[in-house]
Amino acid sequence: MLFGAGVGTIVGLACGGGDDDDSRPAVLEHVARSVAVPAFTALHDRAEALVTAMDALCATPDDLALTAAQAAWSDERDAWARVLPFGFGPLPPELNALDFWPVRVDSVEAAVAGAPATADAAYLGTLGVSAKGMPALEYLLWGDGLGDPLAPLQDPRRCSYARVLAVDIAARTGALNSAWTDEYADALATAGRGSTVYDSLKAGVDEVVNKSIDACLTMVKGKLDNPLGNLTGAAEDPTLMESRFSGHTRADLEANLAGVWAVYHGADLDAPAAGISVLVQEIDAKLDERVRAQYARAREVLTAVPEPLTATLLADRAAVQLARDELDTFRRMLKLDVASALGVTLALSDNDGD
Repeated sequence: MLFGAGVGTIVGLACGGGDDDDSRPAVLEHVARSVAVPAFTALHDRAEALVTAMDALCATPDDLALTAAQAAWSDERDAWARVLPFGFGPLPPELNALDFWPVRVDSVEAAVAGAPATADAAYLGTLGVSAKGMPALEYLLWGDGLGDPLAPLQDPRRCSYARVLAVDIAARTGALNSAWTDEYADALATAGRGSTVYDSLKAGVDEVVNKSIDACLTMVKGKLDNPLGNLTGAAEDPTLMESRFSGHTRADLEANLAGVWAVYHGADLDAPAAGISVLVQEIDAKLDERVRAQYARAREVLTAVPEPLTATLLADRAAVQLARDELDTFRRMLKLDVASALGVTLALSDNDGD
């Protein structure tokens, strides 16, 4: 689930939009090659490790192998959450096939029931996205929480289907990694200087800032407002939470936030800023300080919410709401203050409410 962008609105003229702003090429180069490329490489490497873990599980379906497969899934999920701010270029066509949620359990069970003894890519190709991707595999690895998750996976047909999901994830993340490594990093890094995608430096900066805002919007509206019932006035609904079977909901959100922060600060958190922060500091150092303070606050409040969030949502709704509110304050700061300072042309979503 990703809240995308729509109509553009121009805000601010602080950067002037001129291609002679010396810091922008270095910032885009850093975001493309030092943030995005390593993130997509990690995503694929961990997907390959997940396939290896699934091979071991299906060969010897015991508790040790299941624990290893669950850990491999969690590692892959963390890597996936960190690429959320790169929801442009090669990524959007793969979103649903990799991350369709909330899980439709009936679709997954029907896919397992109809699978051949050894599931393969050809069979997977006949299925819709609701039976594929990381959330479907999560359900198969953890079960519905009402019984032993290992026992069903001792059925070779079921384990074979789970394995082919991992293979599909590895193939898709491999294509994404190749696209970024071979072409798209160059397109972003050379914005306004020969890029085949971005005809100006401003266009490159606009893309990066807008997708960071979109990532925060997805966290707030898609991942928290929906289960909180904020959008409809309905009661809290844990079944609408991401990664609910594994208890990985908060970890997903923390990794999402870390991904956005890598774009803003830079790849090395212990080094001086190399990301969008550089541009903000040049224009308004106080604003950069406020952004950093709000990021720290949002991270602190989110980390304090006990896992699993599905239980906390019902036991302590206020804690989840507070995390949502601090994340939204961070989002609004990026959208209303950072974008304005940098002269970004905002790509507005129908769901952002601002």
